Amino acid sequence: MRFAVIPAAGVGRRFGGKKQFFEVNGKPLIEYPLKIFQKSELVHGIILVLPKEDLEFGKKLKEKFTKIIRIVEGGRERQESVYQGLKSIKEPVKEVIIHDGVRPVISTSLIRDLVISFSDYDVDGVILGVKPKETVKEIGAPLEPGDFFVKKTLNRDKLILVQTPQIFSYQVLLECHEMAKKEEYFATDDSALLEKYGYSIISIPGDYKNIKVTTPEDLEIVSTFLS
Repeated sequence: MRFAVIPAAGVGRRFGGKKQFFEVNGKPLIEYPLKIFQKSELVHGIILVLPKEDLEFGKKLKEKFTKIIRIVEGGRERQESVYQGLKSIKEPVKEVIIHDGVRPVISTSLIRDLVISFSDYDVDGVILGVKPKETVKEIGAPLEPGDFFVKKTLNRDKLILVQTPQIFSYQVLLECHEMAKKEEYFATDDSALLEKYGYSIISIPGDYKNIKVTTPEDLEIVSTFLS
């Protein structure tokens, strides 16, 4: 059995509101990834993680997307929200897919690629990544907000920009979250936890359109992609 955990519990302090509920082409942003996971025959259940004050809205989403089997209250950080979602799973799940609720431009084919690669490579996790298109530099001390000393140029051939969805062994990911919680270690994505504790991960090609909505300008971009 394979479940998806979709963390969408952010409060959007820098954005100016909860990104996951902003309307894009007439629908809340969160509905777009839910639609894809609902459609995928490789996903058997969805755990949706929301802010406490939005759990009632989650019930309305559950009526629309029948694969949602549980609505879970999230934490202050993304990592805490994913952990709460993982802990809520009582079913005999072997694999779990984690996907940011504010990445609306995904497809069932991306999910299929992850599942196939996870099986074929016999690893603990598979992530999506795309090569940087621009030159990437490492920066040093700040001069003033937005201005930095430049230290060196990085080799783009050895870099990827990481995306979700990502797929993992459920037991391995849960174990990594529990160890990280005990050590008070926070990472920017779930695969970084597996890296820390010595588990195997591979990257497969993602999609340049699969952007994470971070700024108001991103809403305009995904609106174009989704239409």
